[in-house]
Amino acid sequence: MKLIRQGDLMFVPVSSIPEDRKRRELGIIMEGEVTGHHHRIAEMDAAEVFESGWRNDVFVQVGEKGVSIIHEEHHAVTLEPNTTYQVSRAREFDYLTAVTRPVAD
Repeated sequence: MKLIRQGDLMFVPVSSIPEDRKRRELGIIMEGEVTGHHHRIAEMDAAEVFESGWRNDVFVQVGEKGVSIIHEEHHAVTLEPNTTYQVSRAREFDYLTAVTRPVAD
């Protein structure tokens, strides 16, 4: 299994989703803070999006056919069938202030 990147998001294959998960409606994986664009599932019946934990970790559970993730400013990416991914947002380190912060898309 390989890591997949789309803009500021990284999709990392994992073996399971935590039990405290909540299903997200509308297939939105992450919302853009700056542009208002969303990373979202193209085929709504092909995968489910969950959030879990105090950090609101996001997971995508892909069905048998695979799924495309779309965003207005990035090329679509395809996630492999029958795979679960944890979604991470890229971070940047500001050397002047010694602060790590999420990258805004």
